Amino acid sequence: MPPNSDGSGLTFTNRNVDVAYPGFYLSIRKVDFRNLKSRIVDESFPLKNGHYEHRDRGGYAAVDLDSIHYLGTSPQSKGGAALVLYSWFAAGGSSSQGGTADVLTVRNGRLRCAQEIGWDTHFQAGGPTDSFDPSKNTLVIRAAHYIPGDAHCCVSAMDVVTYQWDGARFVQSGIRTELSEYGKSEGKILPH
Repeated sequence: MPPNSDGSGLTFTNRNVDVAYPGFYLSIRKVDFRNLKSRIVDESFPLKNGHYEHRDRGGYAAVDLDSIHYLGTSPQSKGGAALVLYSWFAAGGSSSQGGTADVLTVRNGRLRCAQEIGWDTHFQAGGPTDSFDPSKNTLVIRAAHYIPGDAHCCVSAMDVVTYQWDGARFVQSGIRTELSEYGKSEGKILPH
């Protein structure tokens, strides 16, 4: 691995989870996501008006709820499903930032997170790092892609990953790697 590098390769994850939230909900549309004690990768944070912030001597962390999209579901998810998109930033000895997409469902009155997609946004994407097309039920993320020689501050490429909603979860349907704004300005070339 090059010095001062995060290493080359992918910086996104897609995992099935089964996280239960307290409370009883008649449907997903009754959930107040902007004021929910949410979770990202096993850490809880209480949102207030869609924002969370924490400062201490060790650093700083912030989470923002970016958008909520209600999804069509399979018959077994009678209470509905939603795609909830978050952005986060953390700083201590260095800084990191990313995006998270959670699929939340209500079944038998219980709110659960069933899937979590996460990606690194610590790079110049030249546009948004996520988008959702409700007419096609398609989520697209842009994740940092370190190529050999990239330092943490200077990511040369990005993976553009497409996910398709199948009625129960998002399934990866495509991926392509492109140069980031930094990579283009530096005249970098994608490895084969």
